[in-house]
Order: sequence, then structure tokens, then C-alpha cells
Amino acid sequence: MKRGLRRFLRRRGATDAEIENAASGNYLSLLVLDREITPGARCYTMTELAARGGTDLETARAVWRAIGFPDLPDNLAAFTDADVATLRSFLETFARPWVLDWSLDRGLTQARVVSAALARIGDAVTDDVARSFQEAGTAEMDDEALAELLADRIDFDAIAELVGHVFRLQLRAALWRRLAGADPEAPGTVAGAIGFVDLVGFTALSQELDDDEVAELVGRFGALAHDTVVGAGGRIVKTIGDEVMFVTDEPATAAWIAIRLTERSIGDDLLPQTRAGIASGALVSRDGDYFGPVVNLASRLTEMARPGTVLASAELAIAVETDERFRVRRIRARKVRDIGRVDVCRIDRGVAGD
Repeated sequence: MKRGLRRFLRRRGATDAEIENAASGNYLSLLVLDREITPGARCYTMTELAARGGTDLETARAVWRAIGFPDLPDNLAAFTDADVATLRSFLETFARPWVLDWSLDRGLTQARVVSAALARIGDAVTDDVARSFQEAGTAEMDDEALAELLADRIDFDAIAELVGHVFRLQLRAALWRRLAGADPEAPGTVAGAIGFVDLVGFTALSQELDDDEVAELVGRFGALAHDTVVGAGGRIVKTIGDEVMFVTDEPATAAWIAIRLTERSIGDDLLPQTRAGIASGALVSRDGDYFGPVVNLASRLTEMARPGTVLASAELAIAVETDERFRVRRIRARKVRDIGRVDVCRIDRGVAGD
């Protein structure tokens, strides 16, 4: 092993034993990634982490679980000085005076939400890293050579800076959306529109495709949905394989997004047709997700929609019927599962839709 690679790992807290084990086990490249992302010697057990972080063992464990990790053996030294500093900073947040009391329970809830979002980011980045490892194997690059290349080129600080900056931008936008003109009489609710778009026949189609083809299809749909929703001024709430859920401030924006997504799926050689359901009104907003009767109605309308069509609640249809971008057609009242009979409308592109 070259001295430069050994120095790189030592400076980032790896012991000689860890380095030798990685070399003999052919995972030096993985150890380089591990120590570039989380440098520092692993020298504290969970009990020692709690003591140095200024709290009790159960609280430290609760925080560890909240950020998405399982309980560890009591004698395992797995934590660094950075872990101690972060735990202490997290707990000190609740001791500072604020506008309202912010309890530890609420902080743990926030930690779970952030952890879930960051875990998805981690998985997405890992997909690309795994492909790079496969390409290195195809090129017959051995593990030590790959480790040297990674040590020379990887810069996790740049990735962390990007994530931090994007979070600041998204948090700023969310604060303005939620608090500017908020109704103090209805805390936890926002006025807006919600939409669902799903791939028709995805389950049957996925049985005919291999894993790579399914991944390509889902990736294509996710990219198309993201660009369409964000480009029109909406926000993706979540994607679940063959379905995307989005939210907008205005009913007309939701209608336009739903129409554009159904049209674009028809014109895409890879994707099957999509269908959409949209509704507007008071949305219950909690921990980055949306709930309530309006959301349930939009979901049920999606299930009822035919391929390539957009179904809307009567309230949303009334809000957009004078907009020449849309053509609203009223359908007779329909019985909607778990909701009852409701007025349903179909929305298509109008004369000014171009």
C-alpha cells in the first residue's frame, strides 16, 4: 500500500488494524469513503456518548433512533468527537429561550423527518457511487487503486455544502408559504390544491420487465414528474414507485400540472399512460406531508380516472372554469370509496392551453 493512502486514512481516524483489515478484505475503497464522509476516531460507546453529550443513556438512544439507526451493543466504541458535539448542540437547543417552548419530543419528531429525507438522498447518491465501482471493476482496477483514486478526488465537504445551502433555500421558501398571511384561527392547515398522478397498469407491466427496465421506467417517470411539477410552480410531496403526490398554492397550477403530466406520458415512448386526480381546499400540513379530506378525495379521484384523463373535485373545477387554459366538463355525481357521493368534473386543455 502506498504511504499516501495510509496517511490519508490515519489523518481521518482509521487505526492501523482497520487499515490492514480493509486491505486484506479488499474494501480499502469503502474505508476511504467511510472516513472521508465521517472522519474521526471511533472511541466512545453509547454510554460515553451520553455522558460527554450531557444527557442520560435513554435520551442518547432516543436521538440515535430518531436519526434512523438501531441500538448498538453497550461495549461498542462507535462514536466520534463530532457525534458528541452534535448531540450536545441538539440538546442545548431546547434549553434556549424561544418564542414557544420546544420540547425534546417535538425535536425528535423533526429529527425523524430530516433523517428520512436524508436517507433517501444517501440512497440516491449511493446509486451513482455503486455504478462507478462497477465501472472500475469492468476496467479491472483493483481495490487499492480505486481507494487511491477516491482519496485523491473525493470532496465530501462540497456535497455537504450543497445540501446545507439547498436546505436553507427550501426552508426559507417553506416559511414564507406557511407563515405569510397565515390564518391564526386554523393552525396546522393551509389553503391549496393537492394532486396525484400514477402510471396506469404499472403492476402488470413491471411483471414483463427486468429489474433494470423497471428502474429505468420509474426513474424516467420521477424525473418527468419532478420537472413538470417544479417548472409549473408546484412542489413534490412524495413519490411512491408508480405514483407522485404534489401540492400547489393555486387550483389552476394543480390543473395545469395534471394536464401536462398526462400529456407528456402519452408522448413518451418509455412510459405507459398516466391518470390524475386533483382537489383543492383546506389541507392539513404536518411534518412535510399533507392529510385530510381534500387529500383523500384527490387520491380517490385518481383511482377513478381513465388513462390519460384528469378528474377534479367540484370546488377545484369552479375555481378554474373561467380560465381559458382549461375545459371543464361536469360528470354526474359519483360514489367515492370511503367518502360518499360527490360531484366530479373532468378537466382538459382549453382553447388557450397552448
